[in-house]
Amino acid sequence: MPGVPGGAADFETEAVEGDAQAVTMSAHHETASKPTRALAFARFSGEHRSMVSGFERMKPKFKYISKPGKALALQVGAAALLFACTPGSNSVNSVAAPKQRPVRILIDQAPLTLNPRMAIDAVGQRLGALIFAGLTRIDQDLQVRPALAKSWRLDADQRSWLFSTEPGLRDHAGEPIGASDMVKCLEAYRVGKPVSRLSGALPGWRGTSVTPAGEIRLELEKPDPYLPRNASSLRFYRLKGSSDPCIDPETAGEQSLWIGSGAYRYPAGGFSSDTASVVFEPVDPTRYPPAEFIVVRDELQRVMRLIQGDADIAQNSISLVRTRWLHERFSDRFNLVERNGVNVSYLAFNVRDPLLSRREVREALALAIPREEYINHKMAGFGSLAGSLLAPPLIESFQVSWRHDPERAKALLDQAGFPQKSGKPRFSLKFRTTPVREGFETALILQEAFRKIGVVLELDIVEPAAFLSAIRKGSFQLYSSRWVGVADGSILNRTLRSGTTNNRVGYADPAADRLLDRMSSESSEAGRISLARDVQKKMFEDLPYFPLWYWGNALLIGRSADPGLRSEHLSLSGAYEPLLRALAQVRSQADE
Repeated sequence: MPGVPGGAADFETEAVEGDAQAVTMSAHHETASKPTRALAFARFSGEHRSMVSGFERMKPKFKYISKPGKALALQVGAAALLFACTPGSNSVNSVAAPKQRPVRILIDQAPLTLNPRMAIDAVGQRLGALIFAGLTRIDQDLQVRPALAKSWRLDADQRSWLFSTEPGLRDHAGEPIGASDMVKCLEAYRVGKPVSRLSGALPGWRGTSVTPAGEIRLELEKPDPYLPRNASSLRFYRLKGSSDPCIDPETAGEQSLWIGSGAYRYPAGGFSSDTASVVFEPVDPTRYPPAEFIVVRDELQRVMRLIQGDADIAQNSISLVRTRWLHERFSDRFNLVERNGVNVSYLAFNVRDPLLSRREVREALALAIPREEYINHKMAGFGSLAGSLLAPPLIESFQVSWRHDPERAKALLDQAGFPQKSGKPRFSLKFRTTPVREGFETALILQEAFRKIGVVLELDIVEPAAFLSAIRKGSFQLYSSRWVGVADGSILNRTLRSGTTNNRVGYADPAADRLLDRMSSESSEAGRISLARDVQKKMFEDLPYFPLWYWGNALLIGRSADPGLRSEHLSLSGAYEPLLRALAQVRSQADE
């Protein structure tokens, strides 16, 4: 299932390309705002059916956004005037001190749930990581760090991991968290009812027990070098009135009070679909600041909130072009902090399809895509070409170069027996997408690129829920999506191993399976890196997926709220915990 993590950073899962750069996971995809959706369907119905040459409408100006863009330009002008005349606004000279109130963070949607057993959406996972702690946590560089466990080691049999917990651990209600409590919690994730959406987080997980020395033993069917990282997504909690940890509220009989174990307490009232904002109070205010998460679904309104001083931070929640524009237009009010990222967009080919089962057809389609133009004009300098599902910052990454060559694409299709005669199309394909803006615009780019090599791309536009249902069933020819929080080579096993849930394209190759099996059980880092690189080369040889681009991280922060954040303070995957930790640390250093 899409929510099962593998190589989790803060969390790894699949996302429909969504509004702005915001990361959205497969179980919950933000639908387009009404103006955006209206524009999308107007384009599809004929108003903008053909793309303007040279991506003119995709240059980093607000003009190209049609009516929503014009509205933004007018609203921004009015907001700037209002901002200048409003006392207490978030300006350089503002007297409002972040220490005296929560840091206000804009998000584009509420979490689907904060239930740690069931949260598989990006916002739910990221907020959940603030409230609930696992044995390990993932830092801003995607390295595994101690959390409830102080250390871990691989047992001599290579099929068990042993974790030692800190003495004196307690949850937010003051109850002890001992090794036996943690074992009960983990077993609830593994075999508890109702089935947790994270039950498959650790492949081949056979059981959990306490050793005579008081360590927590996780037993596996085969070696898994990625287990300490993936264990970070299995987080400890209790429900008020329940003696057993990590059970589902349905088992407890009611929506009981959540008792967490992380850096922040569970917010009073929780989140719901119509929540406007929620304040998270830290357990230790010296290590984390209070944080208010403000839900604003419409991007124009998020921009307005920032300009009017009603929010301090927008991290990956405003489109890249608008982020760049805001910083340039209001550089006296906002700082922009950037960092490369690991989230990757890709094109998926259903290799069970008669046409797409032919490797030369897949190669031709990939050669036709002008990725550089999209990155230069649409991502406003925040993205980069993808040469793998693994981004360059990851040690197992191997980047394969691939150039845009439509003439070579045409020649391949001619050789494959699909000549273009009398200007007629060679063949047609269907592309599943949603009305969400960036996914739809990617579809338009592909449609135009394929038209130039004589291939008609029909857009099958469905709501996100229907999109997800279709790709899970393999009911597609082509689709594009995004993997979020990719942190290691286990993503390759999840997407390429024959028969795995996330291998939706139907790719099956015995040689690839053998490589993946060796990679997934290799305890030596050097050996695993070598095998992972062989797998990535194999993926490009066979092309079941074509990586498109990596998404950078962009954080806009009001100058009065910025204690001096730098790029290394941002998470490579866009997680909130490293950001809030860094805010407290940098402020503390500034006060000394």
